Amino acid sequence: MKRIGLLKMIVLALAVGLGLLIATAGDHEFASVDLRHPTTILSLVTSRLHAVQAYVRDVRVRDRIDTATAGLRETVRKHEGPKQSLEQ
Repeated sequence: MKRIGLLKMIVLALAVGLGLLIATAGDHEFASVDLRHPTTILSLVTSRLHAVQAYVRDVRVRDRIDTATAGLRETVRKHEGPKQSLEQ
């Protein structure tokens, strides 16, 4: 029974992710999709994933991510410090 629930969650997560990729597509990208040929969805998904990668590679976004995760990195360093001193 738990496996069915897990499977439903995985399918739901994939459907939501695909829905977001399709919803953020431009008119040009969406026009290339033909629902009678499901493989055309792959070209839409790949173009959207490339757009996300380009957005994350942007220096300003990378700086925002670094700023947002600075506290987490500091916490990880604090917890890793004693292990390194015990090994030496």
